[in-house]
Order: sequence, then C-alpha cells, then structure tokens
Amino acid sequence: MQKNDDFEFDKIIERHNTNSLKWEKYALQDIIPLWVADTDFKVAPVIQAAIEARKDHAIYGYTRANQQSNQMVADYYQVKYGCHVKAEWVVWIPGVVASLSLAIRSLSKHHDQVLTPDIAYPYFHSTPLASGKQDNHLAMSYDQGRLRVDLEALENHDAQAARVMLFCNPQNPGGAVYTQSELKRIDSYCETNQLVLVSDEIHADIILDEDKFHVPYLSVSDHALQNSITLGAASKAFNIAGLACSWAVIANPSIRQAFVNEMHGIVSEINPFGYTATLAALAHGEPWLTAMNSYLRANRDYLIAEFSLLPDIDMLPLESTFLAWLDVSKLQLKDPCKFFEKAGVGLSPGRDFNDANYLRLNFGCPRSVLESAMARIKTALG
Repeated sequence: MQKNDDFEFDKIIERHNTNSLKWEKYALQDIIPLWVADTDFKVAPVIQAAIEARKDHAIYGYTRANQQSNQMVADYYQVKYGCHVKAEWVVWIPGVVASLSLAIRSLSKHHDQVLTPDIAYPYFHSTPLASGKQDNHLAMSYDQGRLRVDLEALENHDAQAARVMLFCNPQNPGGAVYTQSELKRIDSYCETNQLVLVSDEIHADIILDEDKFHVPYLSVSDHALQNSITLGAASKAFNIAGLACSWAVIANPSIRQAFVNEMHGIVSEINPFGYTATLAALAHGEPWLTAMNSYLRANRDYLIAEFSLLPDIDMLPLESTFLAWLDVSKLQLKDPCKFFEKAGVGLSPGRDFNDANYLRLNFGCPRSVLESAMARIKTALG
C-alpha cells in the first residue's frame, strides 16, 4: 500500500448513511461498490480549507463567476497544457451532462442526428434522444488495447444529417488518451463535414501512463478552436462531483451565444461551494493530484497483475482514469453484473456503455478495499 507524507489515500472513509449514490445503491447488502465514477478519497486539504472558509461567511445566496474566476480557468489551460484560452470563452454550468444537452439543442435545431462514439458512458447515447435527435453511432476500435473511435471507419462515415459530434477524451470507458495525430484526423473529418465537436475532457487530469499527456481538442488547429465546445471540470480528478460545477470553453462567439441562450430557464445557478472547491483545485491542487495519480497508477498496476492470473477476464491496459474496462465474454454469463453482485462486488454493466461483453470497475478507492473485492472475484470464479 502506498502513502504520501501529506495525503493518506489508504484511509477508509465511512460513506454509508451520507446519501452517497455510490454506496447507498447497495445499502444493507454486503456488496463492495466499485461502479459509478467517484472516488473514495477525501478531497485535497486545500479544497477542504477553502470550503470551510466559505462556510464561515454563512450567507449562501445566488452566486456567479466573475472575470477572475474565468481567468483562473484560462490560466489552468495555459499552465497545464500550454494552451491559450481567453477568460471570456469560459461558460459555467452545473454539470457536463447538461452541457451535452445544451450543445445539441443549441446547434442541431435543423438536424436529425448527433454523432456519438458507439461505446461511451451512458449519457452519450441518452442525451441525443432526450433532445429529440437520433444518436448516429461511430464505430470503435480495440486495436493495440486502446478503445477509441475507429479513425478509418470515421473518415468514411456519413455525417450529412448531423451538425454535432460528441467526443470523450480521455475515453470513458477504456481510458485511452487520444494522441495529437489522432485528434488532427478527427478535426479534419469535422472540417470536411462541417461539424461542431463537443469534447468531454473531465478525466483529463487523471493520466496514469507517465509517457502520455492530454491534448485539449481546441488546441489542435484554428478550425478546432472555432468549431468546438470543450468541457472540463475538477469533479473527477478532485472528487467534488456532488458540488455540481463545470465549465465549457467556447471560442467562437456565435456558438457561445447560442449555447448561453439555450441555458435560460433551464440551467440553474452553480452553488457557492462548487465555485470555491473548483477554483481551489485549479489554483492549489496540483501536489495532491500528483499524489493521487501515483496512487491510482499503483492500483491499476495491481489490477493488471491480478487479472493476468484469471484466464477468463481480460483487463484493458488503460492509460487514464480510475475506471478499468474488463472483458468478461469468456465467462459466458447471462448477466455478468448480477453474477458479481452475488459475489459481493458491484460493477457497472457494459451494456450501459453499449458493449455487453464488458464490465467497468472503479478502482478509485483504498488498496485494501480493492484487495477485498479481488478476493471475492477470485472466489466467485473458483
């Protein structure tokens, strides 16, 4: 087990009876929840201190971001990725899923379809339908153990009925980090087909392979910058999803205005603690984040080693995120998720991501919890 002088990721925090979506799913059942994408780590001390300071003000009225808040997001892109972003390009939204909907509704008024990766987290498929569109699926590739959009198939894909393409980088599930050359090919396809790409990049700060790095889509070309909506948040990396705060970076003023117009009467204000936690994370959270990524890297490597001993389960060698993508097709189970729940481990069913051969396992937890889950999996498999 791995420790850091300042942060203890091995510490087990009791989350029962806190209305936790993750833990209450299996309330009163002996099932270890390793499903929905939040971690079981306490937030960085700098975030906790910022929240406590804001709490002491004791007035929690309607709150909005200001130029300084926007500039902090712009500075984050410059410092982290060497990517120029202007403060006025930043739009704040309670969550990324809401942004997917806003983008579709504001940009696809005269189009029937939305392009979306065939295998992606569930809202990539449900949000277009909820917006009155058809989700036109893009073929995926598992080549070289990296689940991503099949670029050769993409370049021959008919996009005539679509205006918006949804994209996830790093990829969820699967954890692939798209390379600069891969993003350039996607950008070329979007330019040819006059598409606006909506890039969900909320796992961008959780890079496990030390030779990999995240490339924001908006940095790929002038075309990408002017024809994209880049979605970001501190929610996944810093475990503050419950505070409901994210942003969209939209350089094109007409696209940005259409997006903002669509918000009226639909999207609520962000709560003050959401802003406080997010800005503290961006400004001061890097040491904690580095330590957490190191811990997650060790958890991933532990799982790879453990699953290599189980001939009937293959784990994708993910490059990013804390979400393992497990091929369980060799087990030939009618309901893989139920099988492992009976064994005491709660995983996400692959069918929700559009590949029923797989399960998703969240390893953003103390190593001892992961070890207990693996012991149960091994027992179940005999």
